[in-house]
Amino acid sequence: MGINRSRALFIIVVSVCMGMLPLSTLAGDLSSDVRKGASGPDSGDGGYFEIGMGVTAYTSPILGAPEGNEKDEIHPELFLDINARYQYRGFFAELFSQSLEQFTLGYNFHNGENWAIDWVALMQHDEMSAEESNDYRGLNRRRGDFMSGPRATAYLGNYIVQLHALTDISNTHHGELYSLKLARHWQYRNWTIHGIVGATYRSRQITNYYFAIDEAEASERFPVFTASSAVSYVGELGATYPLSEKWVLRGLVRRIDIGTDAEQSPLILDNHGDMIATSISYVF
Repeated sequence: MGINRSRALFIIVVSVCMGMLPLSTLAGDLSSDVRKGASGPDSGDGGYFEIGMGVTAYTSPILGAPEGNEKDEIHPELFLDINARYQYRGFFAELFSQSLEQFTLGYNFHNGENWAIDWVALMQHDEMSAEESNDYRGLNRRRGDFMSGPRATAYLGNYIVQLHALTDISNTHHGELYSLKLARHWQYRNWTIHGIVGATYRSRQITNYYFAIDEAEASERFPVFTASSAVSYVGELGATYPLSEKWVLRGLVRRIDIGTDAEQSPLILDNHGDMIATSISYVF
């Protein structure tokens, strides 16, 4: 399915879904919105900023991330917890440390009372090279990418549905990525409990660029391997608690399943990765 046909199919699906909803404006990062218990998009210009500290422990299924990584190895880390969003006349920038997405730039070009369609641009895959990790010595450099496309978000009571349809605009791999995520929040006293499930499709150009091994770089450690398109899955459960008017406590447990086909790559150690994290942030 070519890019134009895929994008047209995406727009048709979004239009049908939105037509079932009642007709407030800019949507936000799904991971941030569900933790706030959002029942509709943000509206108007302005934004917010939070900063704090967090601790995480995770397993990574990817060789070299971090350097020296082994299967089922647990990596404890401290991290700077930064959460921010600002919008002006439809243009916006957003960053949420515990998000499933990276720093995002975008523009809101259509909205309704319970839904919004934005055009976003963000990195989806980090660089894999000997400069980043000694585990990649002898391999070709795999550059980080920058992808762009429509993002549609619908708010259905306690549920949030978000779709991405992204295309590489960095001349890195010329691939396409499509994702669908469903989030729900529950309120228990001052606690906001949330859950997220989702699936992401990556075209063959993406998986082949990052996880294939061609003949020119093949070795005994890294035999020749050709990757196909792949679907990964995510599941997350978390909680948010306001300690005071200015301090917020957050935590989550997350699993990402990358699929058994991808596990065959010499650059993949396992078919899943797990993470647990908690943080305390100050709201300005």
